[in-house]
Amino acid sequence: MSRTYAVVSNKGGAGKTTLATLLAGEYALGGQRVLMIDADSRQNLAGWWKLCHRKGNVPEKIEVTIAATQRAIEDVLKKFDDAFDMMVIDAPGVDSVLQTTIIRSSDLVLSPVQPGIKEIEAAGQTIAEVNEINDQLGLSILHMNVRTRITLPGRNLEAYRYIRPFVAGLLDANYQTMLLDTELYERNIYREIQNGLGTLQMQELTDSVRKARIEVKALVDEIEVRRLSGAAEVAA
Repeated sequence: MSRTYAVVSNKGGAGKTTLATLLAGEYALGGQRVLMIDADSRQNLAGWWKLCHRKGNVPEKIEVTIAATQRAIEDVLKKFDDAFDMMVIDAPGVDSVLQTTIIRSSDLVLSPVQPGIKEIEAAGQTIAEVNEINDQLGLSILHMNVRTRITLPGRNLEAYRYIRPFVAGLLDANYQTMLLDTELYERNIYREIQNGLGTLQMQELTDSVRKARIEVKALVDEIEVRRLSGAAEVAA
């Protein structure tokens, strides 16, 4: 039975597709079979996949499919449940019935959070929806926030400094969520791979790619440690 991770933000341009691609590449590198599901009407993920095929940069152990309706999502998850080790869903960038279906079908929801007020608010909306679905359906879906597109000057921005206390405030209000320590910096290679270069893990190991690889591996390692810890707490 596969694990299902959804990358969700109610704001378009939050970096969902980039995060989904980075994660899929790292899990595939570790030997896992990954199905990426493009549920966003903009189909950025599907566009990346077509470019990868056109340029001969098709990643191993990764497949991509489109499922842009509630029925399609349900059918894909059921059909491929035993065919892949994990599924990564690139959710639509708007709150919708489709987004609710995606969340309730997931084991883990990840929200990319850039240092901007609208991005932080969008993550907060996703946290609230995950918690509401858990309460209504008696589920234990985990939620994690990933800080993305971070720059050294950006660390001095008020919005960046607001992310941690914002999440802490939600935790104090008994919302179940986590803020990951690992951050994704603003890197050219993250943008470049969206032009059909395959995954980050397929790139020539220049100094910049090496730093990005270390960063993404640290992120995946932390996700898995936190996921297993969170699952253990729920079971207890």
